[in-house]
Amino acid sequence: MRLFLGLDPPEALRGELAALAIGLPGARWVEAGNLHLTLRFIGEVNPAEAEDLDAELATLTAAPAPVRLQGIGTFGQGRRMNALWVGAEKDPALVHLHGAVENAVVRAGFPKETRKFLPHVTLARLKNPDRARLEGFIGAHNARAFAPFTADAVVLYRSHLTRDGAQYEVLERYPMRS
Repeated sequence: MRLFLGLDPPEALRGELAALAIGLPGARWVEAGNLHLTLRFIGEVNPAEAEDLDAELATLTAAPAPVRLQGIGTFGQGRRMNALWVGAEKDPALVHLHGAVENAVVRAGFPKETRKFLPHVTLARLKNPDRARLEGFIGAHNARAFAPFTADAVVLYRSHLTRDGAQYEVLERYPMRS
């Protein structure tokens, strides 16, 4: 099983983000139902590891976190540019939640994440995007603010890789409590 942990934006916000999916050649847009804010990628796990992870996440203690999306960016540079995303403000409660999730994952026996936490929602995967159109898209949407939401549960997703891209299945929701 290929697993990751994230936050579900409300359906209305997913629709608003999915509506941005126009006018950008070289972009493979994420379906509205797959839009999420990743807290931690786990990767391939066996059933016993998944059970250990579930047990640790069931004890998660963190307050609900406000999430404010704003700012458009990319991962990679030049020809290696591979993703388009909308960023999330690093609210102290969101940073605390990320830390609590990371601690639970490590207690479950997985290695500590070495990458810096950059909260975001991936909008599209990029393959040789038209640079001028991409810059225009970012310029047109970069200052746009989206309706904030409160994340009240951490979601455990299973990722199914297909020819048409990844499909995500919700395995469990862990309600937040302080």
